[in-house]
Amino acid sequence: MDLRKDRRVQYTKKILREALFSLLNERELSEITITELCKTADVNRNTFYRHYTIPLDILLEIEDDVFEKLSVVLRKSTNMDDVILLSCQLLESDKQMSKIVFTKADGSGILSRILASVRNNFPVENQIELTDEAKPFVEMAYQFGEKGSIAVIKNWIENDFSIPAESIAQMISYLVNKLNKL
Repeated sequence: MDLRKDRRVQYTKKILREALFSLLNERELSEITITELCKTADVNRNTFYRHYTIPLDILLEIEDDVFEKLSVVLRKSTNMDDVILLSCQLLESDKQMSKIVFTKADGSGILSRILASVRNNFPVENQIELTDEAKPFVEMAYQFGEKGSIAVIKNWIENDFSIPAESIAQMISYLVNKLNKL
């Protein structure tokens, strides 16, 4: 039987995630022990070790889940503005997970992975009006747009999603589109 599909495994992982989220609200990941995590989740250590080796493994698994959800969004989208909007809406739809991943685990890694996928699906050459003067700066412009988008998203999450996802997506799209026309 596939362990990932077994309901008991899913339940165990869910309660371990919830316990980790609860503990991360109080302190940093490096300060959380396996014993404390297991006590909070009300599971024994052997159960924890059946699925993970350290608490960081739970966060990495969550990051992989977020990446997969963002990848699904990417595959459904036909243009960059849709990708940005749907990604922001996805992050806003699970605020607790987004806050943990982006404030405690430095979710810029997830965003960098998804932006690399975006780049493969929407090549820079198709997004930027390439003039002879612009060609040497294409890579720098892309990096600037990527890092700037990550900073805006992280700031938005750290400020408790105080602006609607649609507004954040619109701002990022505007900036990226302006950058593409330089």
